Amino acid sequence: MLAVIAITAPIFILIALGYGAVRFRLMPAEAVPGMGRFVLYFAMPALIFHTLSGLSVGQVIEPGYMLAYAGGSLLLLILGLILTLKVLNNEAVLGALKSMGMVVPNSAFFGYPVLLQVFGEPPARAFALALLVENLLIIPLALAVLEFNAHRGQGGSFGKALLGLPARVLRNPLVLAIAAGILASALNLALPQAMATSLELLGRASAAVALFVIGGSLVGSPVRGNLAGMGTVMVGKLVAHPLLVALMVWWLPPFDPQLQLAVILMAAMPMMSIYPIIGGQYGQRSFAAGTLLLTTAAAFVSLSVILLLVR
Repeated sequence: MLAVIAITAPIFILIALGYGAVRFRLMPAEAVPGMGRFVLYFAMPALIFHTLSGLSVGQVIEPGYMLAYAGGSLLLLILGLILTLKVLNNEAVLGALKSMGMVVPNSAFFGYPVLLQVFGEPPARAFALALLVENLLIIPLALAVLEFNAHRGQGGSFGKALLGLPARVLRNPLVLAIAAGILASALNLALPQAMATSLELLGRASAAVALFVIGGSLVGSPVRGNLAGMGTVMVGKLVAHPLLVALMVWWLPPFDPQLQLAVILMAAMPMMSIYPIIGGQYGQRSFAAGTLLLTTAAAFVSLSVILLLVR
């Protein structure tokens, strides 16, 4: 148990430091988005490109990992919609937003630092595979469901909601870094030493800054109102998502055991940090912010339990 706490405690200590720095005005809240952009546009893409460009294409792609992650996530998205819209009779947009919160994890700011703590080395392959599944399938599909439910009364179609999403995916710097890294690997390009060192230094900053940003962004996210609804999303994200992905791992042919653990852990992450921003576009910012805070706090327990079970 102490070994598990030694993995999870540093993650939440850094989150707490970020929260305290903004809460007690040691750092202005306005600085948090800038730090987030540094991670999203510089540190994390540098890490992904530097690592993937040094691997062969065959070492990057693992079909079992991608099938387990995609299959478990899609199944939960469907079950979440059935639960929220048919069983709980939630309003259409709120039900779609809850379902989205259950299946889209905070991979860049939370997942990568957790994997780094667990495996002790940059887990860029597992991270890149998760990002591919999320950005090419799960996030576009979840956004399309949300858009469809938001405009269903105005004659909107599901296909129309999908049309505007490819442009968003292609503008994602992490997806672009994955594509560039795989291309460099396929062409066997060797980076100049100065550039390789610069990318490595940028990549090292990604985990700590990302966790600090999460803590700072949680300031001002009150947990009040629909606690039952928030709890439903929290259980779906932290329990149902990793459980369904684990079942897919068990059902599919075996692949690298480290990647099996990595894909379950990625599914166990709290929802993405922009969840309140998305919720705000549909009049649900307060619900989404409270859910994010509650789920992030509860992740300390859930991640510790998962690591205790698998280790």
